[in-house]
Amino acid sequence: MQSLAQPVVSAITAGVLIIAQMALLWATVLVRRRVRQSLGEAGDPALTRAVRRHGNFAENAAIFVACLALAEMLGAARWFVAALAALFVLGRIAHAIGLSQTNTVNPWRVGGVIATITAGLILGVRLVMLGVAHLG
Repeated sequence: MQSLAQPVVSAITAGVLIIAQMALLWATVLVRRRVRQSLGEAGDPALTRAVRRHGNFAENAAIFVACLALAEMLGAARWFVAALAALFVLGRIAHAIGLSQTNTVNPWRVGGVIATITAGLILGVRLVMLGVAHLG
C-alpha cells in the first residue's frame, strides 16, 4: 500500500488563508461598529462590501484548501500544489482589494475572479485524474 504524502504546502496555504480570513472578519467588525449595525447591512454600501469580501473569501477558501490537501496527499507534484496555492491566494487578495473599491467592477476584482476560477478548475481536473489513477 502506498503511503500518503503529508500536505505541507496545503498546511502553509491554510495558515495564510485563515490569517487573511481573520483580517477580513476584523475589517467587517470595524465597519459594523462605525455604522452601528450588528446584523444585516442596512443598505450601507461600505458594510455590504465588507460583508461580501469576508463572505466570498470564506465561500471559496475552505473548499479550495481541502481539495489542495487531497491533491497533495494523493501525490500531486509539490511545485504544482505550490503554484496553484499561490495563484489562489493572489486571486483572493486581488478580489478582496477589488471589493474594497467604491466601483466594484474593476481590474482587481476581475483578475481575482479569473485567478480563483483558474486555480479551482485546474485543481478539480487534477484531483479527478489523481483519484482515477488510485482506483486501480
